[in-house]
Amino acid sequence: MTNAADRSIVEFIDHARSKGMDHATIRMLLLSAGWKEKDIARAMSAHGLELPIPAPPDVGGAREGFMHLVTFAALYTAVISAVSLVFGLINLALPDPAVTRYVALQAEALRDALRWQIAAIVVAFPVVLWLSRALLREMRAAPEKLGSGVRRWLTYLTLFAAAVAVGVDLITLLSSALGGELSIRFLLKVATVLAAAGAVFAYYFVSLRQTPEDLRQSRLHQRYAWGATAAALVVVAGGIWANGTPLAARVAQFDARRVEDVRLIQREVMRASYGDGWAQPDATLAQRAPLPASLDDVVRNARGARPRIVDPETGQRYEYRVTGATTFAVCATFGSPRDEAQDVAWNHPAGRSCFDFDGANPLR
Repeated sequence: MTNAADRSIVEFIDHARSKGMDHATIRMLLLSAGWKEKDIARAMSAHGLELPIPAPPDVGGAREGFMHLVTFAALYTAVISAVSLVFGLINLALPDPAVTRYVALQAEALRDALRWQIAAIVVAFPVVLWLSRALLREMRAAPEKLGSGVRRWLTYLTLFAAAVAVGVDLITLLSSALGGELSIRFLLKVATVLAAAGAVFAYYFVSLRQTPEDLRQSRLHQRYAWGATAAALVVVAGGIWANGTPLAARVAQFDARRVEDVRLIQREVMRASYGDGWAQPDATLAQRAPLPASLDDVVRNARGARPRIVDPETGQRYEYRVTGATTFAVCATFGSPRDEAQDVAWNHPAGRSCFDFDGANPLR
């Protein structure tokens, strides 16, 4: 069904042909009047042909644009996360004491970041592989998609980003070399950026120049996929090794809850015996009541928050005992050792461990 614009062109074509004008002259007149080439072609086909012009494959269409956008977004996510993950592993292996007073605190912050980077790679990288394979299959079936504007724009944008990364990386390397600040830690990071950006640039530069024949015969894409997969597996495995397995992380979470429980029990015992101001550094401690005799008494006399008195994993009660007029102990069984730079008084070995407290000299 033709619209009003197409009908007006068809009427003009009928009139022009009745005057003896040929196809080229009619086309030139319509173009000079501002009509688009595709409108002219559609009107002429409707005028002289019984079948409409068949629609081409979705070259540059919304679906293809969506697939390319998601592919390249996943690519950027995977590459940036992989580079950041390698940086974190380098920082853990070669810590810089100048970064923070406590290397242990730096390592804990790095491990928190590693978890996000591992998750990003695990989610984004399979998306890159799956969509890239689907797009390659479509381009082999419809070679005209090799010239898709969406594909070319996003590929050139990726080449630009990779080229800038390589350039900045080399400038940084040269500047540091001139300043005499080279170190193994720095050189490894430079090599990481150079390898990642260089691999991305080389692959997309070669793939952009491929002809339909090259696309059908070349094994570039298969080799790149296997190489990228191997690199991703190595990086993710290194991150899991440095961060610990999910099971170890779960054990550490339970241990952290146990420390919180013991800390809260101690606070409520001190409130019950020494009053609410016991934790103030300048407060004068004076025992106002005997220490609670049992954990049930601690819960019953709680003033701030009711403490949990059972292990969050096993459900067994913590061990609480009064060892003197002002001293008491709280014991728990931990799954892994704790050796942190802050709150060293709460560090503990794996297994059963007791925290001894003295109301006259509490942990505040």
